[in-house]
Amino acid sequence: MAAGFEFNDVATAAWAEFGELTIKSSPARVPSSSLRLDPVDACIDASEEARKLMCRYGENYSPLGMWSIQYRSYVAASGRVIAVGAGFMWQLGTSFAEALTYVVEGDGGADRTERAAWL
Repeated sequence: MAAGFEFNDVATAAWAEFGELTIKSSPARVPSSSLRLDPVDACIDASEEARKLMCRYGENYSPLGMWSIQYRSYVAASGRVIAVGAGFMWQLGTSFAEALTYVVEGDGGADRTERAAWL
């Protein structure tokens, strides 16, 4: 436990393998995207968001890093990866591998934005 979080196994495994790595999209992906896996940066001011995610979805969401430089990303104990911004949420993948594929390749332009006024 650190910074008020009980980190789940998926988050600690991702950090162990990819910590402090920035995964960038392919040049063909429009719009461009990135995912920085940084446990220190991810935890800054994230405890309240993580608590709200746990209350909403019923599982542990650990901070993962930053998506596209500006949105905090979380990974659930189930492996689901999301990013959050002011009143919005993006489904990056149902697993860490799927989220990486989405960051690098995109998905043909489907909008993954969800209104999340409860955040």
